[in-house]
Amino acid sequence: MQITNTGNLGPMILQSLAPAMLYVPTPSMNYITVCDKASMPAHGGTTMRFMRPRALQPPTVQLGNSGIDPPAQIPQRDIVDAQTAFFGTGEEVYSQQLAA
Repeated sequence: MQITNTGNLGPMILQSLAPAMLYVPTPSMNYITVCDKASMPAHGGTTMRFMRPRALQPPTVQLGNSGIDPPAQIPQRDIVDAQTAFFGTGEEVYSQQLAA
């Protein structure tokens, strides 16, 4: 049984696969950015620490049919400290009684 790869496909199939191979799906998100809910414990202070991953370098080695892996990259992250702020307001409600 022969393994199907890009080396033994016909030119018409390769041409139809090209857009699908180059397609990068993008998620549909509210508020444009990805958000995670974070909760602060009681009496936890006003600083929260978050980890932000750094982007990997774009691949420069073309993948072939040889099965050799490209050189690996080490993922890195930055530590971001966020100051929390607390806001509040009151509400005044006036009730009127109408005489019937």
